[in-house]
Amino acid sequence: MKNLQNILAKIRDDFHNDRKEYALGTPEVSVIIPVYNVEDYIYDCLYSVVNQTFKNIEIIVVNDGTKDDSGKISDEFAKYDSRIKIVNQKNQGLSGARNTGLDTASGNYICFIDSDDWIEANFIESLYNAIKDENADIACATIIRKRKNSQKYRVHYTEKNVYTTLENKINACRIPVCCYVWNKLYRFDKIKKFKFKTGVYYEDVQWMPEVLKQTNKLVTVPDTAYYYRVNKNSIVKKIPSQKKQDDSYNAKKYIIKFFDENHLPLSKKERTITKFVHYFLNIPVLKIKEYADTQTFWLFGLLPVFKKKI
Repeated sequence: MKNLQNILAKIRDDFHNDRKEYALGTPEVSVIIPVYNVEDYIYDCLYSVVNQTFKNIEIIVVNDGTKDDSGKISDEFAKYDSRIKIVNQKNQGLSGARNTGLDTASGNYICFIDSDDWIEANFIESLYNAIKDENADIACATIIRKRKNSQKYRVHYTEKNVYTTLENKINACRIPVCCYVWNKLYRFDKIKKFKFKTGVYYEDVQWMPEVLKQTNKLVTVPDTAYYYRVNKNSIVKKIPSQKKQDDSYNAKKYIIKFFDENHLPLSKKERTITKFVHYFLNIPVLKIKEYADTQTFWLFGLLPVFKKKI
């Protein structure tokens, strides 16, 4: 990073070159942040966390074998805030990093933040107060999808509501469209047994529905937000490899099975899943889509040219 020294100097200036010591004992909230090759974004993420209005937190930064200067920036933050714990490990992927965070966490509540995203200053306090007031297991915040020159609500909560049935919790979280783990606060003793499946993409899709099923009460929280950055270099934005396509297919098959086994309604659109895409010069030339027991071959994703039973 050309501006590494400027970033490090900015961090020192943010803290007035003076370490902040927090004698918190057992933290109420553990914030888990997996870090891998996000040197352009990690400052914004960590700055938003260390400046939370809710102070009784531990910040677990899992350096997942990053190859850029993300680790150096994280280490610099840790010099000035005693709540930050750096865990260094060989690359295990996002799931492995989150699992390491869960194994390290000592708080009564857990939240996940992706290292190219950030949160509003009252994010943890608002979710914590709601989860305590309602004796809930999960609290959810609004999601704002942030592009370079625009932003849009991905999930928008305008009032506090409490949900207890699986169907209502699923709908409140907009699953399967938004199987996100990171705009939420969780009661740790309710989710500690749920580990993320390693070695796969779309691990959230197979984690979030099961957590909602096995927990009791969910509360939505207005007036605070999680900012999801659309990063063209992120894992989910690259042209998919065959493994990524396979993992996407398997995740969506899991969703269909989960909804059916739990007698939940699922639209035809969500039951229609992409089995395979062939690209030529980054253009999707042939798509195979699957619905029920039929596969349809689409030319350029627009023209159906062949169908077969499976």
